[in-house]
Amino acid sequence: MEVHAEVGSVGPLPTGTVTFLFSDIEGSTQRWERDRAAMQDAVRRHDSLVRAAIDANGGYVFKTIGDAFCAVFARPEDGIHAALGAQRAISKEDFSAAGGVSIRMALHTGTSEERDGDYFGPTVNRVSRLLAIGHGGQVLVSGVTTDLVQGTLPMQATLQDLGAHRLKDLTLPEQVYQLLAPGLRREFPALRSLEALPNNLPLQLTSFVGRDSEVAEIEGLLRKHRVVTLVGSGGVGKTRASLQVGANILDGSGDGVWFVELAPLADAVLVPNAVATALGIELPARSEPLAALTAALKTKHLVLIFDNCEHLIAAAARVADAIVRACPKIAILASSRQGLGIAGEATYRMPSLLVPDAQSVARLSAADAKRFGSIALFVERAQAADPHFVLSDENAPAVADICRRLDGIAFAIELAAARVRVLSPQQLQRRLDERFRILTGGSRTALPRQQTLRALVDWSYDLLDERERALFRRVGIFVDGFSIEAAAGVCADATFDELDVFDVLASLVDKSLVVAELSGAATRYRLLESTRAYALEKLAESSERERLAERHLVYFGEVLARANDAYEAISTIEPFAAVRPDSENVRAAIAYSLEGGNLRLGVSAALAASHAPFFATAELTGWFESFLARLERAEVRLRALCLTNIASNLAQQGLSARSGEVAQEALAAARDSGDQTTLFDALMNQSLLDRRANRLTESLAMTEEAERLLSKVETPQRRVRFLERRGVAAGLSGDIASAVRDFEEMRSLCRSLGNEEVARVRFLNFAEFEHSRGNTLRAIEIAQEAIASQRRSGDTAGLSNTYANLAAYLIAVDRIPEGRAAAAQAIRACPDPNELFVSIALEHTALACAIVGDYRRAARFSGYSEAAFGKLGFQREFTEQITRDRLTHLFKGMPEQERAAAHAEGAGLSPEAAAEEALAALSEP
Repeated sequence: MEVHAEVGSVGPLPTGTVTFLFSDIEGSTQRWERDRAAMQDAVRRHDSLVRAAIDANGGYVFKTIGDAFCAVFARPEDGIHAALGAQRAISKEDFSAAGGVSIRMALHTGTSEERDGDYFGPTVNRVSRLLAIGHGGQVLVSGVTTDLVQGTLPMQATLQDLGAHRLKDLTLPEQVYQLLAPGLRREFPALRSLEALPNNLPLQLTSFVGRDSEVAEIEGLLRKHRVVTLVGSGGVGKTRASLQVGANILDGSGDGVWFVELAPLADAVLVPNAVATALGIELPARSEPLAALTAALKTKHLVLIFDNCEHLIAAAARVADAIVRACPKIAILASSRQGLGIAGEATYRMPSLLVPDAQSVARLSAADAKRFGSIALFVERAQAADPHFVLSDENAPAVADICRRLDGIAFAIELAAARVRVLSPQQLQRRLDERFRILTGGSRTALPRQQTLRALVDWSYDLLDERERALFRRVGIFVDGFSIEAAAGVCADATFDELDVFDVLASLVDKSLVVAELSGAATRYRLLESTRAYALEKLAESSERERLAERHLVYFGEVLARANDAYEAISTIEPFAAVRPDSENVRAAIAYSLEGGNLRLGVSAALAASHAPFFATAELTGWFESFLARLERAEVRLRALCLTNIASNLAQQGLSARSGEVAQEALAAARDSGDQTTLFDALMNQSLLDRRANRLTESLAMTEEAERLLSKVETPQRRVRFLERRGVAAGLSGDIASAVRDFEEMRSLCRSLGNEEVARVRFLNFAEFEHSRGNTLRAIEIAQEAIASQRRSGDTAGLSNTYANLAAYLIAVDRIPEGRAAAAQAIRACPDPNELFVSIALEHTALACAIVGDYRRAARFSGYSEAAFGKLGFQREFTEQITRDRLTHLFKGMPEQERAAAHAEGAGLSPEAAAEEALAALSEP
């Protein structure tokens, strides 16, 4: 059915407290099936009449769904007048060709959120539910709207009290009134409210938030399958969803929908009796309960809701199976931590409420945050706890982070929202690591397991057998998920082999304690954050924590070592792609090593990780500095490796002075270690630093010494690196033939290994060389080829560097618009605005601005870059120096006092502010 968002009248949509008028044609589906052509004409005329009545009374049609109208009014009396006008107009029209047209209408008033021309919130849901209980020709008015329109009704119109009725949202009854006026029918059948339909669905004291699509999917499954089981972790909202589905499918036909609450039962034998009690059936005292129950239900046409089956799963499955086999017109909707496992069952895994991702949390506004079901739930429950609570742009990031860290679990979010009485969202966010102490205070009348977050997880844990408990607490050691191979590699032991791990892990997934998610061609597993916190507590209590952490370090050290060996063999970062999903596990393993674990294993893991493109340079530097501080002086080789990596990373960050000092220390330690591989790496690093400092003779000397070692330590990756370093040094020394020869040999080697993309990226230094000798167009080609390869590999730091260089090349040949675009890409590609490449891109941006006469911005960006380079100790290389020299010349066209003032302003900018301002400038034509 088509849904159209539209506005029927010109002007802004009303906000704040508004009145909604919803309408639809009763029995339209049957009329469409009977005579489509006649119905098309009828609906066209119907739409025209209803829209005219709404427009004439200042209303706005914001959405149509098939023949249904959704309209909003600033004043409730206008909505009443529109409804009366539409009903009268419809009644005067001849719709006999379509078998008559009769429309039902409902009005309700309240606050609602308008977003992108549509309205959201409980008020909208309430008017929709009110419409559902009415009949064609009838206009129903809520109690709120009735109170507001007293004294403003149309002439001869009155509102008749139809009493309190429970609507299908299952919340408190609504006092319902019917509009009476000349020209309107007065007599109708009883309203289709829950009281008039066979059911025992319990009253819900809170509204149902953020689950429309899930409910629709479940209803679709029930139309196809006679047994549907909602499975999911505790507190995710299975019970509330099943109740809402039950209310929605109540239509007056058959024998209704009946809720069977199994949670209070401790004895499996009592399940048939619980079903009978829910239905009001008295089982014969001496009969077999299940046989008597199926006999009593044999001719019934109804839906049973079996709630909370997990602790009586076998008994619930046996009863459900017997009922569907013996009673052909009965369907069962069950909720459990795991499926019933019976023939014909369809399982629906109840997802968590939608949460924002970690990267977007800090930037969320209040308006954007409300789009997430988890946040909408938090806000509604928080306002119930404290009517003064308001979601604002200031607290929205904290609320979003709370919902994210609670994994969108409805129960946990409700407990957190209740705490706004005593804690601000920001305070609650900071204390969420103590979630099992903070998230208490559920309803005192609820079952004990539904009163605190700890009790909820306790309940699930207590239902596990010993093997399941053991694996559950062990997989808590993983951060941000794990593969089945990792689970076996870390969690298996002499009493619990790999096959046991596979079987028990599958059981934990079935019982909704572990989440299984398809990632590419493989399945990854994870614990929800609260569940993981609980598992780690249990792991600590079992005295297995240290052993598991050590095994975790060993396992991921081996994974990294295999990737690094492949990297050395084929000189490409591609082998690290398989490690990327476990980057958080690598971080956790290295952190454990630094906190008291095996330092040697930790250093080895960090060394291998240093070649992966998804660990930031600053992070790697931090690791190696921490290891260096903990290593004994006698660990000469490990210290030399740490120092070499620190020096290399500092150089990448632009900290040339400091990196030079560390590189000298690394080279001395490498010589002392007696390890040729370590010495080769230290020499290569020193060669690079000497070249960057324009000590070309010293740089060539380092490569010559490294060459004497190369035959003893050679891998394809080391030879590629050696040829690249020697080629650049030779070219800058004026030995063009040697430079070209080395670069061509390097490219041939990469290609022989099948690494055309690596060849392109490694050739970037040749681009710098080409630019330095005036072949800038060739440099542009090389950079553009490399960018495509870096994008495919996910090398964000390298991508930022290449874009910054490309910006300089393009500006150098007066392709200013393209250069501006490249500078913007350099800034966007780098996740951390503190990185050197962002500062370089900003200096190129300054030149682009100065060339077109935008001197003030140019001076600001130049001031920022100058200050950043000073902090980093960065010494400009050829490309950056050319930009600096051109800027100096262009600034002669700007009064010195103005330039100095703008320069100082730029120097005071934060990295984030500078990047944001530069992107804004670069986006302008």
